[in-house]
Amino acid sequence: MKKWQCTVCGYIHQGETPPKKCPRCGAPKEKFIEIQPSSDDVDVIHMHYGQKVTYGQDVQVNPFFEDYESLAPFIYNLPVGGRAPLHKHPTTDELFFILKGRIKFTVGQREMIAVPGDLLKGRMDIPHTFENIGDEPAVFLSVKGPKPVDLVKLEN
Repeated sequence: MKKWQCTVCGYIHQGETPPKKCPRCGAPKEKFIEIQPSSDDVDVIHMHYGQKVTYGQDVQVNPFFEDYESLAPFIYNLPVGGRAPLHKHPTTDELFFILKGRIKFTVGQREMIAVPGDLLKGRMDIPHTFENIGDEPAVFLSVKGPKPVDLVKLEN
């Protein structure tokens, strides 16, 4: 029997084929990837970031690999001009790895432009925001830890 994982919410399905849609989040079967057999210390999962990219008009945050005990990974999709309100995570550090686009980050008092391949670090309890300043949708991987991830909004 094969195992399939929803790349949107992390749901695991067992069967010869993925379900027509995810029972947890409603994602179509195309968003499922096959999980390769695991050993005791590693799960072999290959997920191309394109499986997590969306092209809507709203900022989207897609969690995945929800079975981590201490890490919380997310793929952020930012439409052109999309911006996250200023916020902070009181007990969680965060890494940002840029996959696509041009994103202006403000972390504390520092402002920087990030492009594909850039890695930025945000320390816990430091206010930050980000905005897509490019002419195409932007995508980045965010990994926060330790769990639980608390969010304090500093603007609407």
